[in-house]
Amino acid sequence: MILNNIMTLIIIILIIIAILAMISTMLGFIKLPDELTKIHAAGVTGSFAVELALIAGFIYFYRYLHVFEFKLLVAIGFLFLTAPITAHMIALSSIVTKKTGAFKRKNQIEPLLKDVEEFNKK
Repeated sequence: MILNNIMTLIIIILIIIAILAMISTMLGFIKLPDELTKIHAAGVTGSFAVELALIAGFIYFYRYLHVFEFKLLVAIGFLFLTAPITAHMIALSSIVTKKTGAFKRKNQIEPLLKDVEEFNKK
């Protein structure tokens, strides 16, 4: 009896944290100035929120419906592996097409653009 209440409480807490992370993603996407910081907000907190919701769903299915949903674990792993790569590639394409970026030091974008040009020549 107590274990069911604790599991329900854990599921509720995970969903609430996921909702708060989704709200912070939306606010970051609206308020942040350029596309690189928007990609950061969407990539980090967005994937975190979706993973929390999937974990809550996995716990619910396993505890209350007695079903081991392997698909949810695969989705969590896939999202965990591909979300950072996707955000990085979108940011890189933004830098290459606009030829600008938010770098801490001057002349930091030139080596990156040179590497991209050399790669495209191959």
